[in-house]
Amino acid sequence: MVGGDFPTYVWKLKGNDEAGFIQLYLEKEAHLGRILFLGSTCALDDAAAADTESSADINEKVWLPLLDHAVANAGRRGVHSVVAEVSETGDELPILRHAGFAIYTRQDIWAISWDERGEQTKLLRPRQPMDDWEIQLLYANTVPRLVQLVEPVTPLDSGECWVLREAGELTAFVHVHTGSIATWIRLFIHPNAEAQVDQIIHAALEVIPDKTPHPVYCCVRRYQSWLQGPMERAGFLLWNSQAVMVKHTVHHQQKPMPEMSVALDAQGIPVSAPMVPRFQAPGQKHQKCRQ
Repeated sequence: MVGGDFPTYVWKLKGNDEAGFIQLYLEKEAHLGRILFLGSTCALDDAAAADTESSADINEKVWLPLLDHAVANAGRRGVHSVVAEVSETGDELPILRHAGFAIYTRQDIWAISWDERGEQTKLLRPRQPMDDWEIQLLYANTVPRLVQLVEPVTPLDSGECWVLREAGELTAFVHVHTGSIATWIRLFIHPNAEAQVDQIIHAALEVIPDKTPHPVYCCVRRYQSWLQGPMERAGFLLWNSQAVMVKHTVHHQQKPMPEMSVALDAQGIPVSAPMVPRFQAPGQKHQKCRQ
């Protein structure tokens, strides 16, 4: 893997078959880390071996030290929060709760096999630098403050960014990241553009580069639940529902400030001499001063 920072940690108990590893992705200049992979193996007896598909890869005795070690090392590298996206009904969620992760929001992943290439509606246009401030404003007005604390706006220097303007106002922002085997889409739509949601979703599919047909995934957060109906009408199918869990590596601490007068007295700022302009009678010509 290239194009980022992917610290990987391995855990193995001596004299035992139990082992595991965890891999993170650290986003540049975002003070944010994401758990990409977390897995383990363990020695199973004959009774447990019959049910390996559901529990063999989740070993709490291995996962907990891996999570603690990875979060601690991420904090030493300047990361403020570590994010894990796990299935709402999976066995991972209770273990992450035990490790100190809390649910900040939930999301649905929709999928479609998109191979249609017709004439584009030209509803969206490529993002330009002049749109960046309004993209930030749209993000601030549509994403809950609690989520903003742990996930900044989608990087504008990666993938493809498309916008929709109505009456001079930016009402929709679409981020498309196309890989070799799949495409990932995020939608940020102002409620004022709700009447055009179906057209915006279809336009987002149209801007995907013409490649060999592959799955297209769209992440819809629960605070965007009004998008679920339009996603179904566009042909998307619900692929998975996840909980977005977060653990902070830093804690806010209040520090009392001394009284302002005490702080100023302690500074000892020297007094400078005042500057007084030289008096000049009306009509008098300027004269050069000689030393």
